[in-house]
Amino acid sequence: MDSGPPKIVEAVVYWLLPPASREEVLGDMRERNQGIAHYLAEATSTIPSVIYSRIRRTTDPVVTLMAALSTYTAFVIVARWLAPELLFRDYGLARLAIPPVILLAVVVLVDAYSDPKKRAMLKPLFGPALGLAFTFTIELSKRSALPVPVMAWGGAMSLLLVSTLRLIFAPPAEQPQIAKIPAFWQKLELLPLPFNLKNLLVPGAIVLAILICLLFLRA
Repeated sequence: MDSGPPKIVEAVVYWLLPPASREEVLGDMRERNQGIAHYLAEATSTIPSVIYSRIRRTTDPVVTLMAALSTYTAFVIVARWLAPELLFRDYGLARLAIPPVILLAVVVLVDAYSDPKKRAMLKPLFGPALGLAFTFTIELSKRSALPVPVMAWGGAMSLLLVSTLRLIFAPPAEQPQIAKIPAFWQKLELLPLPFNLKNLLVPGAIVLAILICLLFLRA
């Protein structure tokens, strides 16, 4: 009798799958298991498909487009202010698009891997904060990285803009799921924000820590 795939292999597949789909997908793969080679081949084709399907369910294209435009505009404005020569040489406008792309890619993946059973007021801010951390890590490790002041101020403005958008227009995964309702964007409405000092501590502390760290690196 087949005892199923090796535990370590199944554990790796478990962590690679988005939480909302883990139990169902793992159960189906376990039932169809015909050996380790077959299981690995199925996992290789199934995991990307599940992630893509989850991204389509958790990402609103209109809000994502607004976030992309606002973050790119923020970096362009900061570059025009602090390093205007960057806009006219070394593919400056293209280089300014890299941080927003990294930030939003991380936000999309964080939403896809978000557990719909766990809800928190500051949950929409986790994706932008993690995305900004990845952006700084990747950019500062590159030889052609943007100037530190541009990264610092552009990143801080991007975090503020994206966080505000996500607090006003909550991600689809955080919305109540009801059958036969209009598209997500059609039923969006502005929600009153709880302007509370406690709610601003986490994003404010992240922005302050990044700015202080970058200023020390520059010195």
